[in-house]
Amino acid sequence: MNTDFMSRILHYFFIFLISYSITLTLNFIYCVDPVRSIQPLSIQPPLDSGVTEDPLAALLPHYIKKSNIDPYLTRNVTTQVGQTAYLHCIVNLVGERTVSWIRLKDFHLLTVGKYTYTSDNRFSSVYMPISNDWALQIKYPQVADEGLYECQISSFPSKSVYFRLWVVVPEAKIVEGPDMYVEVGSSINLTCMIMDSPEAPAYVFWYHDNRMINYDSSRGSITVQKGGGNTAVSRLRIKDAHSSDSGNYTCSPSNADTVSALVYVVKGEKQAVVQNIEEDDLFVLPDTKYDLMNKQ
Repeated sequence: MNTDFMSRILHYFFIFLISYSITLTLNFIYCVDPVRSIQPLSIQPPLDSGVTEDPLAALLPHYIKKSNIDPYLTRNVTTQVGQTAYLHCIVNLVGERTVSWIRLKDFHLLTVGKYTYTSDNRFSSVYMPISNDWALQIKYPQVADEGLYECQISSFPSKSVYFRLWVVVPEAKIVEGPDMYVEVGSSINLTCMIMDSPEAPAYVFWYHDNRMINYDSSRGSITVQKGGGNTAVSRLRIKDAHSSDSGNYTCSPSNADTVSALVYVVKGEKQAVVQNIEEDDLFVLPDTKYDLMNKQ
């Protein structure tokens, strides 16, 4: 007999053994509890776990190791437009099984293991062996990428965990705008709030008319602070205001569209209009901050 023929014989013999073992297991379950064997199985995971399990799990012996998806995952992920997003799926005891990612809004298979099955090269699987993390990486996310994503194991029984991705568009506004009146000799204080900003902007540039003033340190300073929630704040301060300081001031964050306010520096009785800012517009900020201008 040749080698190929013997390989086929062994292949079919192993299939027979597996089928026979499954039959014996099912017969044993029926003999022990015939009522249970004919009733539909209902295994519900905890409502807040986000994990689904195949009902056939009840048929497996308790000593068989199964792939487990970490139930303590953050299943709501918020990112901003253009900022790379990661959906972290930590799978223990994966063995020879594969981890797949599926976009549920169109049931598109994105990745299987380390291989990508979409023409959109923004999507890829990133495996981190130290943490058993099979993360879905989404580069340059857009609002259209929002929705549910499924991390699925090909094991028996199969398991899945679902993630909801939110993609926000940061928006900036100058609290004191659109018009601000300041008395000659006093200070110009402008506050630029960047909302829906999960991460602090890489930079915030300030312009007086068309001239950038970040590095004009003689009378001014600029700070950027991460606020509560998804908010960042940049403050511009110019001491001893002159008439020449009047004009258009623009806040230009790295992650949002620019926003402007008109500042009028006036003399005498026709001085600054005091602008009240409601408490709702104020944020309690941490002490950590960094200067974009050197104070003197």
